[in-house]
Amino acid sequence: MEYKVCSSEELPNNSMKAISIQGSNILVCRSNNRLFALANSCPHRGASLSKSEIKDSKIICYMHDFEYDLITGKLLHIPSKWNDQNPNWTKSDNLLLFQISEKNGQIYIKL
Repeated sequence: MEYKVCSSEELPNNSMKAISIQGSNILVCRSNNRLFALANSCPHRGASLSKSEIKDSKIICYMHDFEYDLITGKLLHIPSKWNDQNPNWTKSDNLLLFQISEKNGQIYIKL
């Protein structure tokens, strides 16, 4: 199902917005004029990704600095400062991504 989430004006370049759709907390963002939509929960430990930093097509979680690819959802990098942690602690799923589109000045997400 497709949901209108905001107007294009509400999501300028290099910005993000947390929204709720059907009980799902979703983060929509625009970086380098490209749109992304993902679950607003870090797959590592559940931190809110809306507090995180986006660089190009990557998001770096503010809590533990795990870095994920916004295009594929894959975990790209775990900082070396966590090397001495239990391997179970550093395990992470990939980001949960959603289809996002822009039409007639509106942004839509498919769930």
